[in-house]
Amino acid sequence: MLCSESLVSRMRVLVILHSLYSLYALIKRPPNLFSRLRIPVTLPVDRIHALLLSEAGFGAGAAVGGLAVPVQMPPDLELLLNRLKTDESRAWFVRFGQRALQTCAPCTSAGDYALFVFTGALLAYVCTAAMLLLLTSSANGRDRWRGYVLGVLVCVALAECYVLVSVSAVSLPKDGTRVFMWHDNIQFTRQALFLLLPILTQFLPEVQHPGPPSMSLAPALAHLERSIPRAHLLKYTRAAVMRNPDLRERAVRWWARNKREGDAGREDEAVQRAALKMGLGFANAEDDEGKLRMSARMAIESLKGLFVTPVGP
Repeated sequence: MLCSESLVSRMRVLVILHSLYSLYALIKRPPNLFSRLRIPVTLPVDRIHALLLSEAGFGAGAAVGGLAVPVQMPPDLELLLNRLKTDESRAWFVRFGQRALQTCAPCTSAGDYALFVFTGALLAYVCTAAMLLLLTSSANGRDRWRGYVLGVLVCVALAECYVLVSVSAVSLPKDGTRVFMWHDNIQFTRQALFLLLPILTQFLPEVQHPGPPSMSLAPALAHLERSIPRAHLLKYTRAAVMRNPDLRERAVRWWARNKREGDAGREDEAVQRAALKMGLGFANAEDDEGKLRMSARMAIESLKGLFVTPVGP
């Protein structure tokens, strides 16, 4: 019991740590110079270069007539600006994000960028799947929900892959404004899922598993021990009924009434037709047995074998 409580507390600590990390990743948006500078995606590279220098504080001296000193950009930023000289690269920026174009030097096609982006996302999916596996173990009674929560995670991963490869391949508007940043919004949705899914898994109801078969033997044995005296009591009571004149007369009247009701039912043509349609027809002649009587006789014969006294040693 103490071990189970300790395990549950450790699970809660892991969920809290994972939730804090996911919340941090959700708040910290991926780098995007177009969104940060609030400029259209189609802005020329020279203007972007000048805005970056001005933001870094290197454009004030030249504005007042000072000597313009060439500023060396970081290599990754130079790579990004060189790639943004083509419209195709700007579309890749929207689909795969700034980090892919800025850090993936060997990437030269959309497939390379998609593989680069989804590889990083796949690692995050694996970490979240490991967390969900721990949260849906048999120790906390939620192993029945494991397939469902992992299925949701796999479906979201496949949907992201489909959107990344196919849906996001759209042309940019000519003015470069009101562009839907596919990569940034996909990453935001993914981190929101990573934040909510483990928390929701904690609130799933626990499933009680049936114990081993040996646990059900004791109740069955107790029920059998209670049934044996009842069977003996029934045998002795029926014998006592036939020895008492008053009880014997009541039993005879009861059986006579049942016989009259049974004869009335069997003689009714509507009942005969209904029984025949249900495959339980009964014959009117005494020398011919219907299906109902044959079925009852077979059931009695099969039950007789259960009451045969075993031969002792």
